[in-house]
Amino acid sequence: MEDIKSIDYFKSLNEGILNDVMPLFREENYEAGENIFIEGDKSKGIYFVMGGAVKVYKSSKDGREQILKLIYAGDSFNDVTVFTSDINPASADAVTNVKLYLLSRENIIGLIYKHPEISLNIIKSMTEKLRYLTGRIEDLSLKHTQERIAKILLLFEGKKLSQKIIADIAGTAREVVSRALKDFSSHGIIKIDKRDIIILDKKKLKDLGE
Repeated sequence: MEDIKSIDYFKSLNEGILNDVMPLFREENYEAGENIFIEGDKSKGIYFVMGGAVKVYKSSKDGREQILKLIYAGDSFNDVTVFTSDINPASADAVTNVKLYLLSRENIIGLIYKHPEISLNIIKSMTEKLRYLTGRIEDLSLKHTQERIAKILLLFEGKKLSQKIIADIAGTAREVVSRALKDFSSHGIIKIDKRDIIILDKKKLKDLGE
């Protein structure tokens, strides 16, 4: 019950509705680096992250990745396949060991008909995702690489991000990210402690991201 209450789709709903929702979930667990689904395959439904982190990404023919979003506990992904198409529009891999709840298209639509109040939560969640993707398009098309990297560090502050993941989100090479991080560090904006990136001057980093 507490897990479900943390999901955006089901926040603030009464226990009667949540009791209807609970039996419909299927739990899936993946190890770090394991593929969850592949772009173009038939969708199994909406996934909700209960623990760990997932990357949703597009791949080019030469194997390059563009990360669309990192998904953490409480958030969902592959939502669009329930309401528009049953084909996965992107691929998803586990970044860390992850625990997921899967809800099929038939079940989520059945819940919407039975409990229309869920629809408002879904609309809010989808609106936030649209706002995020609009910002990603703006970043990739209008911002310089250092600006994109600065914004990513702010957006995922406190999360463990490898330089490869930062590069895949920023749409650049890992070497470019390495140079940018060294530059930020030399100016006292961040501190690199092994694999952790600690923000020392959030204002300067925010100015760079803008």
